Amino acid sequence: MKVDLVIPAEADGYAFLAASPRARPNPHHHDELEVNLVLAGKAAYLLNDHRIPLVAGSMIWLFPRQEHVLIDWSHDFSMWVAVFKPRLVERHTRHRLRRILRTPDPDEIFSRQIDSRATGFLDRVYQGGVGEGSDLELRNAALAYALVASWQAYQFSQEPAPRTGVHPAVARAARVISEADEPLPLGPLARRAGLSPARLSRLFKRQTGISLTAFRQKKCLERFLRIYDNGARYSLIESALQAGFGSYPQFHRVFRRVMGQSPARYRAALRGS
Repeated sequence: MKVDLVIPAEADGYAFLAASPRARPNPHHHDELEVNLVLAGKAAYLLNDHRIPLVAGSMIWLFPRQEHVLIDWSHDFSMWVAVFKPRLVERHTRHRLRRILRTPDPDEIFSRQIDSRATGFLDRVYQGGVGEGSDLELRNAALAYALVASWQAYQFSQEPAPRTGVHPAVARAARVISEADEPLPLGPLARRAGLSPARLSRLFKRQTGISLTAFRQKKCLERFLRIYDNGARYSLIESALQAGFGSYPQFHRVFRRVMGQSPARYRAALRGS
């Protein structure tokens, strides 16, 4: 699914630190070039028909026609997301070593492990591209430098990130679950994926590293976080039921396992902030 990112006309892109499941999008691609750099925790991307595990120091480039979705993450996961408009990419990729960044789809996965020194340096660089109230020219300059510096760090790294191929039915099931507005029962899901429920469940667990049930529960949790927001409209239990959880105890178990804290503690932290 192609999405139109909301970027001010004068801005050449943006950078933000992603650390909450509510920020996880559905399978998508966009006109802008994107790079992710993991700072902590672990996760996994589904990119086309490949699963790419992410750990601290993982860098992955996502090109305009490459559909991607984050399918799993730990409660302590955080990563930088930097997005660059085509005009910025065009200006700063004239050098032959950077021309590949102009490609809409290089038909290859660009993912490597970056050493800790480069990760720390880029962490500071990306911070320069954050903030709505700061100088726009300064942010655009920081984004331009982030593009060039990130690609240089990627080139200097010789350690490829591991990846595994996934069955097309597994990729299809992940996309269906991610795009659904409410939980889809296993039977209809398996029919849409093109496999029996038992075979789909086995393949999904083996190839993605997360069980089909756990993945569906995480998507319910994402819906809960969007519905609950800051707690102004709905209570915890109301939001949990609307998100697709069958009961509050089930919601409580999933929330604590994924978020690393109880729903009550999460609510208290929101009120405190």
